[in-house]
Amino acid sequence: MEKIERVSSVCGMRIIEITRDGDGSYLLRKFVRKYDAEEEKLYEIREYPDPAGRFGDFESAIQEARDILR
Repeated sequence: MEKIERVSSVCGMRIIEITRDGDGSYLLRKFVRKYDAEEEKLYEIREYPDPAGRFGDFESAIQEARDILR
């Protein structure tokens, strides 16, 4: 799986990563950033479930990622 693009929300705390699968289709993966006040660190963690669907072209995948983050 190859990472192609990352789209962030306006606040920067939610991220959708667009990846290309071995068959050429595109998948979306969700991540969130969380702040740990005790350690004073910002962590990025994977959030499940991922958005459903496979996309045949990059434009459809990026548009869906933007729609999810709105």
